[in-house]
Amino acid sequence: MRSSVEQVSRPVGGLKLTNDEFQKVRKIIHGYSGIFIQEGKEALVQSRLMKRVRKLGLSSFKEYLNYVDSDSSGEEFLALVDVITTNKTNFFREAKHFDFIESRVLPELRGRSVKWWNAGCSTGEEPITTAITLLEAKQHTGWGSVKILATDLSRDVLEVAKQGVYPASKMAGVPQDILRKYFSHDNGHFHVSNEIRKMITYGRLNLMDRWPLKGPFNVIMCRNVMIYFNRQTQQELVAKFHQLLEPGGYLFLGHSESIPKENRSFVNLAPAVYQKR
Repeated sequence: MRSSVEQVSRPVGGLKLTNDEFQKVRKIIHGYSGIFIQEGKEALVQSRLMKRVRKLGLSSFKEYLNYVDSDSSGEEFLALVDVITTNKTNFFREAKHFDFIESRVLPELRGRSVKWWNAGCSTGEEPITTAITLLEAKQHTGWGSVKILATDLSRDVLEVAKQGVYPASKMAGVPQDILRKYFSHDNGHFHVSNEIRKMITYGRLNLMDRWPLKGPFNVIMCRNVMIYFNRQTQQELVAKFHQLLEPGGYLFLGHSESIPKENRSFVNLAPAVYQKR
């Protein structure tokens, strides 16, 4: 799961986002979420803001940004954050991580209760994949209670995750036996089972804010999120993950992310897989 900013190639007709307006949006997003919007992403920001401008019936990006500033409820500010940050994910993404979980992590948890955190859960595919992996392994491994916490910055994607309903196009990478076992099919959409839903608690969390979380966690998955932060913020996040993990607990990052070798708090076991020393 990730909150990110992607490039788009087609310009939006009509209104033109000025450089000053673009810089203001960059500052707003970074100050609130820690995410850096790179230079050259003007077309993307313009197309995303246009959705809010049109919905509100405004005539310019300047008018929209003034509206954000004047909205004392803070609702439009959050709508701006939601529309600028995009969340891409899929079921069983980076499948080797789940192979590692099944072969290495879960046997170590045999007979124990499991406490898991999927940070940056997007629309729910990652925590659902996590739950399926745990349930499939539980048949021959066995442990106590299972609690999966799934968090994200965006209210929009969390609403999708809580609904647990996905179009058929989202299910391409899911094996047929898993589909039959953990999803029901209705009118072109797949509904995740109640068994899975009961394992996962969804909540909104800005990683830049204070974390009201209680550890220790056995596993933290924060994949394809830190790549959008600067080095200092990445180091701060890794330190906080370390505090919340149990001794020997596991941290999974995205395959384009890593912890510097000079950080002696974790040992690297596999690509983007770390264990707390």
